[in-house]
Amino acid sequence: MVAQCVQIASTSASSYTEFMKKLLGILVLGLLWCNISLTDEKPGRFFEDQPDVNDDYQIHLIYFLAKNTKDKERDISGYIEKNMKKADDAFFKMTGDKQRFKFDYRKDGKLDITFVRMDRKSRKGGWNMNYPDYYLTKNGFDNPKKVYLSFTDAASGDGGQMGVHHGYIFIGRAGSQYPQIIIHEMMHGLGFSLPCTKGNQNGHMGTGILSYDSKLKLPSSLYDSTDKTCPDLKDSVYLTPTSDTPYDPLPIACSMGQKSRGTPPGDFVIPTRYTHKKLHKKHKNEWCTYKLNEYAQADWFEQWKE
Repeated sequence: MVAQCVQIASTSASSYTEFMKKLLGILVLGLLWCNISLTDEKPGRFFEDQPDVNDDYQIHLIYFLAKNTKDKERDISGYIEKNMKKADDAFFKMTGDKQRFKFDYRKDGKLDITFVRMDRKSRKGGWNMNYPDYYLTKNGFDNPKKVYLSFTDAASGDGGQMGVHHGYIFIGRAGSQYPQIIIHEMMHGLGFSLPCTKGNQNGHMGTGILSYDSKLKLPSSLYDSTDKTCPDLKDSVYLTPTSDTPYDPLPIACSMGQKSRGTPPGDFVIPTRYTHKKLHKKHKNEWCTYKLNEYAQADWFEQWKE
Protein backbone atom coordinates (compact mmCIF):
# COMPACT_ATOMS: atom_id res chain seq x y z
CA MET A 1 0.00 0.00 0.00
CA VAL A 2 2.85 2.36 0.87
CA ALA A 3 4.64 1.48 -2.37
CA GLN A 4 1.45 2.19 -4.33
CA CYS A 5 1.11 5.63 -2.72
CA VAL A 6 4.76 6.44 -3.50
CA GLN A 7 4.19 5.45 -7.11
CA ILE A 8 1.11 7.68 -7.36
CA ALA A 9 2.99 10.59 -5.79
CA SER A 10 5.89 10.05 -8.19
CA THR A 11 3.54 10.04 -11.18
CA SER A 12 1.84 13.20 -9.94
CA ALA A 13 5.20 14.92 -9.46
CA SER A 14 6.26 13.91 -12.96
CA SER A 15 3.01 15.21 -14.45
CA TYR A 16 3.37 18.47 -12.51
CA THR A 17 6.94 18.89 -13.82
CA GLU A 18 5.81 18.32 -17.40
CA PHE A 19 2.95 20.76 -16.92
CA MET A 20 5.29 23.44 -15.57
CA LYS A 21 7.69 22.91 -18.49
CA LYS A 22 4.85 23.40 -20.95
CA LEU A 23 3.60 26.45 -19.08
CA LEU A 24 7.10 27.98 -19.09
CA GLY A 25 7.38 27.26 -22.81
CA ILE A 26 4.09 29.03 -23.50
CA LEU A 27 5.19 31.97 -21.35
CA VAL A 28 8.52 32.26 -23.19
CA LEU A 29 6.80 32.11 -26.58
CA GLY A 30 4.36 34.78 -25.44
CA LEU A 31 7.16 37.02 -24.29
CA LEU A 32 9.06 36.53 -27.55
CA TRP A 33 5.90 37.35 -29.48
CA CYS A 34 5.65 40.62 -27.54
CA ASN A 35 9.43 41.17 -27.92
CA ILE A 36 9.96 40.97 -24.15
CA SER A 37 12.87 38.95 -22.77
CA LEU A 38 12.72 37.19 -19.40
CA THR A 39 15.43 39.58 -18.17
CA ASP A 40 13.10 42.53 -18.93
CA GLU A 41 10.53 41.19 -16.47
CA LYS A 42 11.20 43.11 -13.24
CA PRO A 43 9.12 44.07 -10.18
CA GLY A 44 7.25 47.33 -10.58
CA ARG A 45 7.56 47.37 -14.38
CA PHE A 46 4.60 47.82 -16.74
CA PHE A 47 4.55 46.69 -20.36
CA GLU A 48 1.27 48.39 -21.26
CA ASP A 49 -0.28 51.81 -20.80
CA GLN A 50 -2.16 51.47 -17.53
CA PRO A 51 -5.86 52.41 -17.14
CA ASP A 52 -6.30 56.19 -17.22
CA VAL A 53 -7.59 58.02 -14.17
CA ASN A 54 -9.49 60.44 -16.41
CA ASP A 55 -10.32 61.10 -20.05
CA ASP A 56 -8.27 64.30 -20.31
CA TYR A 57 -5.37 64.93 -22.67
CA GLN A 58 -2.16 63.49 -21.21
CA ILE A 59 1.58 63.19 -21.73
CA HIS A 60 2.56 59.53 -21.49
CA LEU A 61 6.13 58.47 -20.65
CA ILE A 62 7.97 55.45 -22.06
CA TYR A 63 11.30 53.80 -21.29
CA PHE A 64 12.08 52.66 -24.81
CA LEU A 65 15.01 50.39 -25.65
CA ALA A 66 16.28 49.06 -28.95
CA LYS A 67 16.75 45.32 -29.45
CA ASN A 68 20.40 45.39 -28.38
CA THR A 69 20.26 48.15 -25.72
CA LYS A 70 21.19 47.40 -22.11
CA ASP A 71 18.34 47.84 -19.64
CA LYS A 72 19.36 50.38 -17.00
CA GLU A 73 15.95 50.27 -15.30
CA ARG A 74 15.22 53.98 -15.77
CA ASP A 75 11.48 53.32 -15.47
CA ILE A 76 11.61 51.62 -12.07
CA SER A 77 14.63 53.34 -10.48
CA GLY A 78 12.92 56.73 -10.25
CA TYR A 79 15.20 58.25 -12.88
CA ILE A 80 12.48 59.30 -15.34
CA GLU A 81 10.08 60.42 -12.62
CA LYS A 82 12.77 62.56 -10.91
CA ASN A 83 13.86 64.30 -14.11
CA MET A 84 10.33 64.91 -15.34
CA LYS A 85 9.46 66.54 -12.02
CA LYS A 86 12.47 68.86 -12.39
CA ALA A 87 11.39 69.71 -15.93
CA ASP A 88 7.81 70.36 -14.84
CA ASP A 89 8.94 72.59 -11.96
CA ALA A 90 11.21 74.56 -14.29
CA PHE A 91 8.42 74.94 -16.84
CA PHE A 92 6.05 76.15 -14.11
CA LYS A 93 8.49 78.96 -13.27
CA MET A 94 8.83 79.79 -16.97
CA THR A 95 5.07 80.39 -17.17
CA GLY A 96 5.18 82.73 -14.19
CA ASP A 97 3.90 79.98 -11.86
CA LYS A 98 0.73 79.65 -13.95
CA GLN A 99 0.73 76.27 -15.72
CA ARG A 100 2.22 72.79 -15.68
CA PHE A 101 2.27 69.80 -18.02
CA LYS A 102 -0.58 67.27 -17.90
CA PHE A 103 1.00 63.88 -17.23
CA ASP A 104 -0.51 60.42 -17.44
CA TYR A 105 -0.80 58.96 -13.92
CA ARG A 106 -1.65 55.51 -12.64
CA LYS A 107 -4.44 54.95 -10.13
CA ASP A 108 -1.83 54.73 -7.34
CA GLY A 109 -0.86 58.36 -8.04
CA LYS A 110 2.49 57.60 -9.68
CA LEU A 111 3.54 58.57 -13.19
CA ASP A 112 2.47 55.96 -15.72
CA ILE A 113 5.72 54.84 -17.37
CA THR A 114 5.66 51.98 -19.85
CA PHE A 115 8.62 49.75 -20.72
CA VAL A 116 8.93 48.99 -24.45
CA ARG A 117 11.70 47.09 -26.21
CA MET A 118 11.86 47.51 -29.99
CA ASP A 119 12.47 44.46 -32.20
CA ARG A 120 15.20 46.19 -34.20
CA LYS A 121 18.57 47.71 -33.38
CA SER A 122 19.27 51.37 -32.79
CA ARG A 123 20.69 53.65 -35.47
CA LYS A 124 22.10 57.14 -35.62
CA GLY A 125 20.00 59.74 -37.36
CA GLY A 126 16.30 60.48 -37.46
CA TRP A 127 13.88 58.54 -35.26
CA ASN A 128 10.71 60.55 -35.91
CA MET A 129 8.64 59.45 -38.92
CA ASN A 130 10.79 56.34 -38.83
CA TYR A 131 10.73 52.79 -37.45
CA PRO A 132 10.49 53.71 -33.72
CA ASP A 133 7.36 55.78 -34.41
CA TYR A 134 6.00 52.94 -36.54
CA TYR A 135 6.74 50.32 -33.86
CA LEU A 136 5.14 52.33 -31.07
CA THR A 137 2.00 53.22 -33.02
CA LYS A 138 1.67 49.59 -34.14
CA ASN A 139 1.79 48.49 -30.51
CA GLY A 140 -1.01 50.74 -29.37
CA PHE A 141 0.76 53.98 -28.46
CA ASP A 142 -1.41 55.94 -30.86
CA ASN A 143 -4.05 57.58 -28.71
CA PRO A 144 -4.97 60.92 -30.36
CA LYS A 145 -5.40 62.45 -26.89
CA LYS A 146 -1.86 61.62 -25.81
CA VAL A 147 1.65 62.83 -26.51
CA TYR A 148 4.30 60.14 -26.02
CA LEU A 149 7.75 61.06 -24.71
CA SER A 150 10.26 58.18 -24.67
CA PHE A 151 13.49 58.09 -22.70
CA THR A 152 16.04 55.74 -24.24
CA ASP A 153 19.55 54.49 -23.57
CA ALA A 154 19.86 53.63 -27.25
CA ALA A 155 22.46 55.65 -29.13
CA SER A 156 21.65 58.46 -31.53
CA GLY A 157 23.43 61.49 -32.89
CA ASP A 158 21.12 63.90 -31.04
CA GLY A 159 20.14 64.60 -27.47
CA GLY A 160 16.47 64.64 -28.40
CA GLN A 161 13.99 64.58 -31.29
CA MET A 162 10.26 65.21 -31.16
CA GLY A 163 7.23 66.11 -33.16
CA VAL A 164 3.55 66.24 -32.31
CA HIS A 165 2.55 62.82 -30.91
CA HIS A 166 5.96 61.11 -30.43
CA GLY A 167 9.42 62.10 -29.27
CA TYR A 168 12.66 60.79 -27.77
CA ILE A 169 15.20 61.82 -25.16
CA PHE A 170 18.55 60.10 -25.83
CA ILE A 171 19.88 59.87 -22.29
CA GLY A 172 23.55 59.41 -23.17
CA ARG A 173 23.67 62.75 -24.99
CA ALA A 174 20.94 64.60 -23.10
CA GLY A 175 21.64 63.75 -19.46
CA SER A 176 23.92 66.74 -18.92
CA GLN A 177 21.35 69.09 -20.47
CA TYR A 178 18.36 68.50 -18.16
CA PRO A 179 15.86 70.04 -17.73
CA GLN A 180 16.36 72.28 -20.77
CA ILE A 181 16.39 69.56 -23.41
CA ILE A 182 13.30 67.85 -21.96
CA ILE A 183 11.29 71.08 -22.08
CA HIS A 184 12.74 71.96 -25.50
CA GLU A 185 11.55 68.65 -26.96
CA MET A 186 8.18 68.93 -25.22
CA MET A 187 7.67 72.29 -26.95
CA HIS A 188 8.13 70.49 -30.28
CA GLY A 189 5.72 67.81 -29.05
CA LEU A 190 3.11 70.49 -28.49
CA GLY A 191 3.63 71.79 -32.02
CA PHE A 192 6.08 74.68 -31.63
CA SER A 193 7.35 76.73 -33.03
CA LEU A 194 4.69 77.03 -35.72
CA PRO A 195 5.14 78.74 -39.09
CA CYS A 196 2.96 81.58 -37.80
CA THR A 197 4.89 82.00 -34.51
CA LYS A 198 6.73 85.30 -34.67
CA GLY A 199 10.46 84.57 -34.75
CA ASN A 200 9.97 81.03 -36.09
CA GLN A 201 13.11 79.54 -37.65
CA ASN A 202 12.06 76.20 -39.12
CA GLY A 203 10.58 75.02 -35.84
CA HIS A 204 13.11 76.79 -33.62
CA MET A 205 13.51 80.38 -32.48
CA GLY A 206 16.34 82.85 -32.02
CA THR A 207 15.92 83.17 -28.26
CA GLY A 208 14.47 81.22 -25.35
CA ILE A 209 13.73 77.54 -24.85
CA LEU A 210 13.40 76.80 -28.58
CA SER A 211 16.70 78.42 -29.49
CA TYR A 212 19.80 76.27 -29.81
CA ASP A 213 21.09 77.39 -26.40
CA SER A 214 17.69 76.41 -24.90
CA LYS A 215 17.53 79.04 -22.18
CA LEU A 216 14.71 78.51 -19.69
CA LYS A 217 12.59 81.34 -21.06
CA LEU A 218 9.38 81.49 -23.09
CA PRO A 219 9.39 84.22 -25.78
CA SER A 220 6.30 86.45 -25.68
CA SER A 221 5.31 85.31 -29.17
CA LEU A 222 5.24 81.70 -27.91
CA TYR A 223 3.47 82.14 -24.57
CA ASP A 224 0.78 84.74 -23.82
CA SER A 225 1.05 86.24 -27.29
CA THR A 226 -0.98 89.21 -28.50
CA ASP A 227 -1.43 87.58 -31.92
CA LYS A 228 -4.75 85.73 -31.77
CA THR A 229 -4.46 84.44 -35.36
CA CYS A 230 -1.77 81.91 -34.33
CA PRO A 231 -1.90 79.25 -31.57
CA ASP A 232 -0.52 80.26 -28.17
CA LEU A 233 1.21 77.72 -25.94
CA LYS A 234 -0.85 78.73 -22.91
CA ASP A 235 -4.00 77.46 -24.70
CA SER A 236 -2.63 73.95 -25.30
CA VAL A 237 -4.86 71.12 -24.02
CA TYR A 238 -1.71 69.52 -22.58
CA LEU A 239 -1.22 72.23 -19.97
CA THR A 240 -3.00 72.64 -16.64
CA PRO A 241 -4.96 74.60 -15.57
CA THR A 242 -6.63 74.31 -18.95
CA SER A 243 -7.26 77.50 -20.90
CA ASP A 244 -10.83 78.70 -21.48
CA THR A 245 -10.02 78.59 -25.21
CA PRO A 246 -8.02 75.35 -25.54
CA TYR A 247 -6.74 73.79 -28.74
CA ASP A 248 -5.34 70.37 -29.61
CA PRO A 249 -2.01 70.48 -31.54
CA LEU A 250 -2.58 67.11 -33.27
CA PRO A 251 -5.19 68.21 -35.86
CA ILE A 252 -3.05 71.26 -36.67
CA ALA A 253 0.11 69.21 -37.20
CA CYS A 254 -1.72 66.49 -39.14
CA SER A 255 -3.50 69.06 -41.32
CA MET A 256 -0.17 70.64 -42.23
CA GLY A 257 1.29 67.15 -42.80
CA GLN A 258 -1.47 66.36 -45.27
CA LYS A 259 -0.70 69.50 -47.24
CA SER A 260 3.01 68.70 -47.25
CA ARG A 261 3.15 64.89 -47.53
CA GLY A 262 -0.43 63.78 -48.12
CA THR A 263 -0.38 61.97 -44.78
CA PRO A 264 -1.69 60.90 -42.33
CA PRO A 265 -5.07 59.67 -43.59
CA GLY A 266 -8.09 61.45 -42.19
CA ASP A 267 -9.84 64.79 -42.28
CA PHE A 268 -7.86 67.14 -40.04
CA VAL A 269 -8.83 70.77 -39.72
CA ILE A 270 -7.06 73.78 -38.22
CA PRO A 271 -9.42 75.66 -35.86
CA THR A 272 -11.13 78.45 -37.77
CA ARG A 273 -10.01 81.10 -35.29
CA TYR A 274 -6.40 80.65 -36.41
CA THR A 275 -6.37 82.63 -39.65
CA HIS A 276 -2.66 83.45 -39.97
CA LYS A 277 -1.60 83.02 -43.62
CA LYS A 278 1.68 81.28 -42.75
CA LEU A 279 -0.20 78.60 -40.83
CA HIS A 280 -2.32 77.68 -43.84
CA LYS A 281 0.42 77.69 -46.48
CA LYS A 282 2.03 74.46 -47.71
CA HIS A 283 5.40 73.83 -46.04
CA LYS A 284 8.03 71.28 -47.05
CA ASN A 285 8.79 69.42 -43.83
CA GLU A 286 5.52 69.23 -41.90
CA TRP A 287 4.51 65.78 -40.64
CA CYS A 288 2.40 63.93 -38.07
CA THR A 289 3.03 60.36 -36.87
CA TYR A 290 -0.57 59.65 -35.92
CA LYS A 291 -1.65 56.31 -37.48
CA LEU A 292 1.80 55.90 -39.04
CA ASN A 293 1.51 52.11 -38.78
CA GLU A 294 -1.56 52.21 -41.03
CA TYR A 295 0.06 53.90 -44.01
CA ALA A 296 3.83 53.37 -43.69
CA GLN A 297 5.57 51.47 -46.46
CA ALA A 298 7.93 48.59 -45.59
CA ASP A 299 10.81 50.03 -47.62
CA TRP A 300 10.79 53.15 -45.46
CA PHE A 301 12.56 51.21 -42.71
CA GLU A 302 15.14 49.10 -44.56
CA GLN A 303 18.02 50.89 -42.81
CA TRP A 304 16.84 49.58 -39.43
CA LYS A 305 18.57 46.25 -38.91
CA GLU A 306 16.83 43.38 -37.13
